[in-house]
Amino acid sequence: MRLRALGLICGLIAAVSVTNTGCARVFACGDEGDRPAGLIRQDMVGTYRADPFGTLTLKSDGTFEVSDWPEFDYPKNPKHTGRAAGTWTLQPERKTRGTRDDLELSFTGNRYWDSDFSEWRNHFSFDVAGNRQKPRLYRFTTDPDVCELHTFRHG
Repeated sequence: MRLRALGLICGLIAAVSVTNTGCARVFACGDEGDRPAGLIRQDMVGTYRADPFGTLTLKSDGTFEVSDWPEFDYPKNPKHTGRAAGTWTLQPERKTRGTRDDLELSFTGNRYWDSDFSEWRNHFSFDVAGNRQKPRLYRFTTDPDVCELHTFRHG
């Protein structure tokens, strides 16, 4: 009986901790949809446009170029940050919700946007939704608890 009560109390403490730190919202925000079944690297090649601005071109040789790249930390008042280039990788499909990061952009060198790299890392990961003919790339604009997505649409 004591063990059952202790287990219940520990479970309650853990549940309260997770919801108070915001971790529970990561999976409650929703997303743009599932990764298209059978998605391959060639499906991703092309130009993507974001709203309100930003263009990403994924090339078949595994390189990319971006122009008018948005700074993701300011969803209400996004900043124009300029141009950059690098390499991209389509990751193997993962089934675990909240851990997909289907496509990774790795910016070349320690500089992009014609200035010193200001992020703690030199890559961005996106999830992929839509279909194989018209894939969409999306990521949370800031902390996932905010539940705002930045989406790039093919075409």
